[in-house]
Amino acid sequence: MYELLILGLLMSRDVSGYKLRIIFESSLVPRREISNGVMYPLLQKLSKKGYIEFIENTQNPRNEKLAHITQTGIDRFQQLMAAEVPNDAKRESIWRFKFRGMAGVDPQTQQQILTDYENAVATDFNVYTKVKQHLSEKLADPDSNQPYLVWAIRSLDLSISICHAKTNWIDNCRQKMKNDKENLDE
Repeated sequence: MYELLILGLLMSRDVSGYKLRIIFESSLVPRREISNGVMYPLLQKLSKKGYIEFIENTQNPRNEKLAHITQTGIDRFQQLMAAEVPNDAKRESIWRFKFRGMAGVDPQTQQQILTDYENAVATDFNVYTKVKQHLSEKLADPDSNQPYLVWAIRSLDLSISICHAKTNWIDNCRQKMKNDKENLDE
């Protein structure tokens, strides 16, 4: 999962391990800190696989090294962007990593990623809606534990609102992509 984000970040420019760590932290859902003890072994692993190499930053007086993506890394990035996103706890982070790397893939792949995400959001929305309906029916039962049901429904309302926001975001992305294409065609 993490190699997708790192390779995607390196598609645009060479970056130091320190800056990669900061960007990496801000991209995780939920946001969390990444230690050097996690970051640098990950970079070494990517280097051993031939996905990245380290080059000297001649503009830095401390001779820091910058991570640079190789052709093998670019090929791996393309594979990861086209891969199906598993339905697990890391799912939302993987989607965000893909969105962050969208500039590195062709428009057809971008559209496919958005469609796959839209389908995942629609599935979530349907599940949340059905559970909310079920709990609302239970709420009518005078023997039910009312406060717990009320808060469970409120929690589902949040999840449903998030689904609506995601769907709006997808629609906005598609519209902007369409506008970008039209501007290029002119």
